[in-house]
Amino acid sequence: MSDTTTTEAPAANADRSPRVAAASRVRGVLAAREAGLAGVLVLLVVFLALRSPYFLTSGNLIVVGRQASLSLLIAVGMTFVILAGGIDLSVGSTVALVSILTGEFMVNLTLPPLLAAGLALVCGVLVGLVNGVIVATTAIPPFVVTLGMLAVARGLALGITQGQTISGLPAPFLVLGQGSLAGIPIPIWIAAGVAVVAHLVLSRTRFGRNVFFVGSNEQAAVLSGIRVRRTKIIIFAIAAGLAGLEAVIETARLSVGQPSAGNGYELVAIGAVVIGGASLFGGEGSILGTVLGTLLLALIQNGLILLGISAYWQQVFSGVIIVAAVALNIWRQRRRRG
Repeated sequence: MSDTTTTEAPAANADRSPRVAAASRVRGVLAAREAGLAGVLVLLVVFLALRSPYFLTSGNLIVVGRQASLSLLIAVGMTFVILAGGIDLSVGSTVALVSILTGEFMVNLTLPPLLAAGLALVCGVLVGLVNGVIVATTAIPPFVVTLGMLAVARGLALGITQGQTISGLPAPFLVLGQGSLAGIPIPIWIAAGVAVVAHLVLSRTRFGRNVFFVGSNEQAAVLSGIRVRRTKIIIFAIAAGLAGLEAVIETARLSVGQPSAGNGYELVAIGAVVIGGASLFGGEGSILGTVLGTLLLALIQNGLILLGISAYWQQVFSGVIIVAAVALNIWRQRRRRG
């Protein structure tokens, strides 16, 4: 009798273990910030579909997808910076500078489109390297450094063209921003690929772990042998490089290089990252959260347009959502520490 009991008990425990593990994983998914944000997105989609007959049309969804994909490129770069405890206010101006340089290289210098776009991207990365070197080697806060670069990059974009736009871009280049592949706009494919690569870098590589470590506790990262300065330089270069990539695609989409491009993009990127659950103090966040935050902002903007709400009020709604997300983030952190 006792032998039967002892034999059946381990078997019952073995059968129960996979169920317990599966239930634990489900609870973890449901408790994640990303799951809550995904739920909000679903509710918003249902609401807009019921309120506007134009929301679920293919034309409108393509417009939302293109806009969200361009915003996502900058937001992904901003995610790296914020995870490391920094901030980059210059990405919008970097977009303007790279847009102008793309036009200059293609139209005025008549360089091949691929070479011109590549050189413009390199210039964008250089902006990030300058930011990173100053932040990493001085005691100047990233907020101040990138605020100064915001003015410098925007001033260069305006000075190079005297405030004029550059048109006459070659038709093959315009396909990058206006073309589609398998019925899906090319910018969406590019943004999705960038997001996947960024997720893998942050979750599967030593560099990604270092980014989180630097943002969580920089002093401990230094004592652990992490090259904090090099990490900071790289993340600012990534942010500026992705802003440059967005600028090239946007220039192709609009068929013009313009010094006014990127105005306010830094606020949208920061908002998307914070709404996605990242902490402005560093060390906490994810690419998935950034993707969801970007989609939420894009859907809100599109929904307000479809509902006939003034563009001025659109900015008010976006600002309120960003502040609310930051407040919720701080409340969560205090609750955990308490």
